[in-house]
Amino acid sequence: MLFFRYLVLAISASSFATSKLPTRGSDNTECRYLPGDKCWPRSNQWGQLNTSVCGRLVATVPRGHVCHDPTYNDTACEDLRSELLFPRAHFDDPSDFMSPFFQNATCDPYTPRSEPCLSGNYVEYAINVTNADDVKTGLLFAQENNIRIVIKNTGHDYSGKSTGKGGLGLWMHNLKDIGFFNYTSYGYSGPAVKMGAGVQGSEAFAAADQAGWNVLGGECVTVGLAGGFSQGGGHSLLSSLYGLGADQALEWEVITANGTHVIATPTKNSDLYWALSGGGGGTYAVVLSLTAKAYPNRKIGGARLVLQTASNEDDALWNAVTVFQRDTLPKVVDRGAHVQWAVLGPVFAITEASIPDATEDDMREILQPFTDYLRNSSIPYQLNITSSPTFYAHADKYLGPLPYGLIPAAQIVGGVMISRTMSANNTTDLVSALRHFSTKYSTWYFSSYALDASKPPTSQNAVLPAWRDMLNYILVTYNWNYTAPLSSERDQKRILTEEIMPLLRNFSSGAYLNEADFDSPTWREDFYGSNWDRLLEIKQKWDPDSLLYAKTAVGSDAWVEAEDGRLCRTGA
Repeated sequence: MLFFRYLVLAISASSFATSKLPTRGSDNTECRYLPGDKCWPRSNQWGQLNTSVCGRLVATVPRGHVCHDPTYNDTACEDLRSELLFPRAHFDDPSDFMSPFFQNATCDPYTPRSEPCLSGNYVEYAINVTNADDVKTGLLFAQENNIRIVIKNTGHDYSGKSTGKGGLGLWMHNLKDIGFFNYTSYGYSGPAVKMGAGVQGSEAFAAADQAGWNVLGGECVTVGLAGGFSQGGGHSLLSSLYGLGADQALEWEVITANGTHVIATPTKNSDLYWALSGGGGGTYAVVLSLTAKAYPNRKIGGARLVLQTASNEDDALWNAVTVFQRDTLPKVVDRGAHVQWAVLGPVFAITEASIPDATEDDMREILQPFTDYLRNSSIPYQLNITSSPTFYAHADKYLGPLPYGLIPAAQIVGGVMISRTMSANNTTDLVSALRHFSTKYSTWYFSSYALDASKPPTSQNAVLPAWRDMLNYILVTYNWNYTAPLSSERDQKRILTEEIMPLLRNFSSGAYLNEADFDSPTWREDFYGSNWDRLLEIKQKWDPDSLLYAKTAVGSDAWVEAEDGRLCRTGA
């Protein structure tokens, strides 16, 4: 498939049907150019760029083209539909991404075959980055030609950061180098891992396990670690022991917006290090690699618990949720646990509880107050306890099967952080709101993860301060329905912003910027808190022309998306 895209580029600089061309052939430099504008780069310019990156410029061909004339292929179309809901279908593609909300149904595998396949909100081209020079070349081309630049690894992204209409993509996915070594610096001496920007969680887990180490990665095991995960905060099954993903950062290797190759550490370019470590991805610089802490491998205790009541409106269900949130969760987290739980209809489930160094007996003892409550309340449940010799074995059981896992790709999400104080004082009201949500919004569901991120990092960073006092995160999710009209799916997004999030915001101390409502009217304070002003100063220092843009990223106020999808300066 990738060869086909290279071939397409060789044939034409506008290889596939682009979105309906803008009605204005704009040469207004206050807006980024789109295909069809008078100043859009010509074919020979794209050809020169392709030569500069050794033939690794890839023309975007939306994957849904196999479901539309004139390139319709019945078998390929059915295969695409069968895999569309899983991340694996998207992350090996230079321009594809996992949020159908931003794909805008312009080349949807489920729309009629006769409808044209348009490039819509996809980037127009992407550079398959293999080295620092590729990034420098791409940034310079975008700057000189006034076109949008987009940074993408896997496309795990709920907020539209991994794409941009008419843009030039920097596809970081094939920077897969990974190595373990002893690292010595001011503030830290010990084992470390250096990972290229394309390394995904399960790849890092496997390499670490083979070398006898542990590294932190997300519950979605195909997420890249050096990108939005570590740059945005990043929670892990090991976070209660070691901290957040951003807390592991020792050194960032980046290309800045002006094309400079820079190393950022707590003592060298320290402001850039601070911002990259928790202040959000895709806006300060283009990350080539991350050097992070590694830890000795160790056994991990695990648990799952499931109970089911007569209905979603059964008091027994919500009484159990109240007891778990108020009484059980703080004590379990204080024992070093990471816990994921959810309510799905009449089912309450602890889908994962992880405690480093715990035995099976330890896990039973830790959960016993809650299981005693269930027995005394005559609520039947199923409990499964494990103890795995390594983190990799544990992750395979609770996040796997590795290397791909089971977390779906096509979702709309929102979320709020619940502080320890809020949980202790307002559990009854919180659970009442969750009960109302679950019974009223039947197409949505909520889940939660709990951890202790209160331990100060080795070096100060830009992690949202609310993480440090968070008990758990409430995540609300809608699974995208590709067969429904686009208007109905957009209405689900409206419901999230206008109805669901106001219901939960009264309990919120902040939001995880990677798993939040990107349309929140208070996104600056929700995602960045008291760090905002300093982050904006750093953004303006390292990217004074605002070349790097990502939705809800620091500095994104400088731009607005016009009706035709182009970015235009706001003057902010």
